[in-house]
Amino acid sequence: MSAAPSHQQIQIELHRKLAPQYAIRYGFPFSKLFQEEWHTQMFAEMPPDTGAALDIGCGTGFFLADVRKHSKRAVGLDISYDMLQLAQKELPDTYTTQGDAENLPFTNASFDVVFCKGSLHHTRDHDSFLKGCFRVLRSGGVLIISEPCNDNPIIRFARFVLYRVSSRFHPDDEGFRENQLVEMVKNAGFEVARSRKFGVLAYTFAGFPDHLGILKYIPGNVFITKGMIKFDRMLCAIPVLRAFGFHVICTARRPRGS
Repeated sequence: MSAAPSHQQIQIELHRKLAPQYAIRYGFPFSKLFQEEWHTQMFAEMPPDTGAALDIGCGTGFFLADVRKHSKRAVGLDISYDMLQLAQKELPDTYTTQGDAENLPFTNASFDVVFCKGSLHHTRDHDSFLKGCFRVLRSGGVLIISEPCNDNPIIRFARFVLYRVSSRFHPDDEGFRENQLVEMVKNAGFEVARSRKFGVLAYTFAGFPDHLGILKYIPGNVFITKGMIKFDRMLCAIPVLRAFGFHVICTARRPRGS
């Protein structure tokens, strides 16, 4: 009897199937507008004059392309060879490598900034993932991580159902509570500077047309997306309503001298 596939093998196979879908996800002006807003939110936490930056879980390189614009040297890592093939085609002059996020193939203190855009929840050993981020960051280096947030019970239930009925998800790839994510980052040795919510309406309707494609059939979808982005920013800034955010963005620093 053959052994059951490992979690890594399951993720590799899952993302082999998903790789062609990313062209759809990033192929519409309104979805690009939303992704640019997401990137802007993450780059707002980035120190000026960043030297080397690592994008863990870079996928097809859509976010990595912007990381390259905001740093002197950008590196992308992903476990999926199929995803990386697409990234290398789009970014032939940017270094990408296949590797395990729970065992980063980089030397100590290699980077000034580490980005994780929705990659932590795809792993199982979160502690090794985050301690690896700590290890490869230089003293004073910054971790900027954006992960699915399950603070809202409605969102939590919706993800629970979706991850079990759709073949595009793995049922164990659950999101985090904000305080849970912050605590994990602290336990890895980081000093957490800030955590905040991101994405409500625009995240739902404009972010993933490969999953929910309603907006692509509606005239004026770019204008509508702009309005949803403004509404989301306002909503996520109000303490009582920020629980509706689909993602939590956490910014942390490796203490100087550590």
